[in-house]
Amino acid sequence: MKHWVKTTLRRAPALRALALRGSALFKSLACAEPGLYTLCYHQVPEAQQDRFAAQLRHLGRYGDFIDADGAAERLAAGWPARDRAFLVTFDDGYADTFEVARPVLRALGIPGIVFLISDWIDAPPSTPPGLDRATSLSPSGRLYMRRAEIAAWCADGLDIGSHTATHQRLSRLDRARVADEITRSRRDLAALTGREIRHFACPWGVAGHDFDPEHDPALALESGYRTFFTTRRGRALSEADLPAMPRHVVEPHWPVSDFEALMGGRRTGWRARGTA
Repeated sequence: MKHWVKTTLRRAPALRALALRGSALFKSLACAEPGLYTLCYHQVPEAQQDRFAAQLRHLGRYGDFIDADGAAERLAAGWPARDRAFLVTFDDGYADTFEVARPVLRALGIPGIVFLISDWIDAPPSTPPGLDRATSLSPSGRLYMRRAEIAAWCADGLDIGSHTATHQRLSRLDRARVADEITRSRRDLAALTGREIRHFACPWGVAGHDFDPEHDPALALESGYRTFFTTRRGRALSEADLPAMPRHVVEPHWPVSDFEALMGGRRTGWRARGTA
């Protein structure tokens, strides 16, 4: 039922926007609980670059930005009681992640990680199977990052993670194919980048619907990953979250009030708030 509600709201932007605007009246990031809040972006079109930057500046008023390794280490050690931090992630490896989002991250000094689909790097599909959210091409006219851009991303100190080998829904695969998607992508991305691949993001990421929560996260951690990112909303607080890391799927065109609604804590005193 919960998955159905999320899907319905995602497919009805006006209804979703109305729900978030209403919620933002009663919530504030200033009142958000301590913990790690992870953002999941997909495309960042050129026309939304300024709005994307405004979102990150707004979040920076309420916590620090942290990289994926630092987040995993802090969670494993026990999250500090008063700390609030944000982790910026990107799924699928769109070219505008490099061409549009990367300059913003560099200008603001914010770390980030892109989860790549390893088999698509050399031969990306013209019509990505299972992806209905590819809405625009990057300024260069391409959909996905190339090897040279991945190398430049890494040279900037930004991180790479796995988003499987072929972007399959793991829940539809047998155990051998799930293992192949998880382990082969890690191996191939390590060979491409010359660095250890420590973080995994499950396609779609809904437990029970898109992956087997009893087996798939354990397989990923046994294969050498430190984290298994999902799309359940919420905050991470301890080592117990590493096999089921929560992420807030967000869009670069959203007003900052949407971030208040999704991640903010309940206001102690009601007051109206404008949007950016």
